[in-house]
Amino acid sequence: MLKAASIILIIVALSSLVIGIVYVGRGTLMPYHIEFIGDAAMEAIGDNPSLAALATGFIRLAGTLFISVGVLLIAIIYYGLRKAERWAWWTTLIGMGIVNGPMVAITRPVGGFPWTLAIIMLAVFAIAIGLAAREVFREVPGGSTAGI
Repeated sequence: MLKAASIILIIVALSSLVIGIVYVGRGTLMPYHIEFIGDAAMEAIGDNPSLAALATGFIRLAGTLFISVGVLLIAIIYYGLRKAERWAWWTTLIGMGIVNGPMVAITRPVGGFPWTLAIIMLAVFAIAIGLAAREVFREVPGGSTAGI
């Protein structure tokens, strides 16, 4: 069960990595951003080079952060969680929880694709971290627990 949970969590972390690569690679507002802010705001951004540079910087920064979180969590899952290390379970819970939980709230006003993806990632993460907990925190014969 822990192996399956680890694979699922790595897939969730890989999705953060892919999103980050897309954001860094494009470096522009995504279609759902443009739809949300409207044509008038897009014209204002296009007419102001400083504002356009700021938007590009924010998109690339968000992408870099998604890449960083994805790579870090893949390493934690691979080197610790799949071996039932409690520190890795807690780190994965906190790390992915800090990314996926607020992402649902932050993307809600935009709706559409980003909100749907955020909900799916949060749900899959919650299921997988729960499955992993069953193995990481199970009692083993002799009174000790796994992962200590």
